[in-house]
Amino acid sequence: MGRVASHKMVPSEPAADLSVGDSVIDSDDDDPDEAIVIDIPAGETLEDWEYETDSGTATAADGNPNYPADAQLVVIVFRSALAETVPDWQDIEPEELVEKVDHAGIKQYGFPTGRLERIEPGAMAAEWLDGLADRFDDAGWNVTHDNTELTVEQFDEEYRITADGTVEGEGEYRTPLENIVEMERS
Repeated sequence: MGRVASHKMVPSEPAADLSVGDSVIDSDDDDPDEAIVIDIPAGETLEDWEYETDSGTATAADGNPNYPADAQLVVIVFRSALAETVPDWQDIEPEELVEKVDHAGIKQYGFPTGRLERIEPGAMAAEWLDGLADRFDDAGWNVTHDNTELTVEQFDEEYRITADGTVEGEGEYRTPLENIVEMERS
């Protein structure tokens, strides 16, 4: 459904720490998926966002009883749906993003600012690298690990492994590394 036509309250908190295009997770979810902020509509609160449930129409305020009803509304979509439907979304100007999402028919969700936690883009898709980093470290490789890629080095050979499973680098270990990455990701 989306936004309610009338504005009942002025938000009690700004969304100053979030911006359109930010990667976020639902901090109340034990197994969150990465989402993208597509809109932070000025002056709109949780009371302004409606959606359908099995028992009728509800507002984001109804669905978030632990947050003030007058909390700033933040509109998100799941990154996977956005990337699949609007692959060039990162090149779209922030003020046009919500229009593209509307046009593409991607399901949108209204959240309170306090329930969203900003994360590094792509970090959720790269969680599998944590186990791989430990595995290489245990095997005596020099490992540099950031949220979205690994750099592993041994015997003066360096390889970069990205969140999508790409292995970059030349040398005798590339094929074995590709095989290990394939096993780790499956």
